[in-house]
Amino acid sequence: MPSVDSMKTSPAMRLLRQVSIDSLYVLVGFPLGLITLVLFMTGFFLGIGTLIIWIGLPVLTATLFLARGFAVVERARVAPVFGQRMPHPNYRRLGPDAGPVRRLLQPLADPQSWLDLLHGMFRFIPSTIAFSFVVTWWAGALGGLSAPLWDWAIPRGPDDQDLPELLGMGSSTGTRLVLYVAIGIFFLGTLYPVVRGVAMLEAWFARGLLSGVGELREQVAEANAAREVAQAQKAAAV
Repeated sequence: MPSVDSMKTSPAMRLLRQVSIDSLYVLVGFPLGLITLVLFMTGFFLGIGTLIIWIGLPVLTATLFLARGFAVVERARVAPVFGQRMPHPNYRRLGPDAGPVRRLLQPLADPQSWLDLLHGMFRFIPSTIAFSFVVTWWAGALGGLSAPLWDWAIPRGPDDQDLPELLGMGSSTGTRLVLYVAIGIFFLGTLYPVVRGVAMLEAWFARGLLSGVGELREQVAEANAAREVAQAQKAAAV
């Protein structure tokens, strides 16, 4: 009999765990995308529209700081999807002697803050796509496989036609149940690749905007460090 540890690390358990992680990521991401869309679009255009009377500066600054906060949350949410921690980018920081005006304008000169804002404004696009697929596939799998449990409770009039009848397969209860269960098996069999694919679509969109620049800087720094080590070793050998 397999041990508890082996069951936890079995391929089936790993697939189930990843599907759960990806599904939760997508389902939570959809309402978050709607929230950030409303907040950031409102803050951005309100700030742009009131720049002429200077009220727009603090509005834009507050919106960018809010975008940073949501970006931190999103990096934490993305990490389980990729199975690794997302690097936190280096935001521009001012010295302790910076005046209030510079502190007010500092986020406006930080490219990563604008990328955070851009992600919050447009993340609803991949979130909506991913949410639609995840809900459809889970509903198809659960609804189809459980059809024998609820099919009897569906009221059917003399003029009603079920899917088997529309497909020319007959109107018997057995045919209907077989078809619905087959549909459920199809959705269950394709659940992992579909959910994984749309979750990665949403996650890569977030990673590119929220951590892409930081990762690129780390790669450049590592390449420069490796080159310096190679040059030092070469000089020592000479």
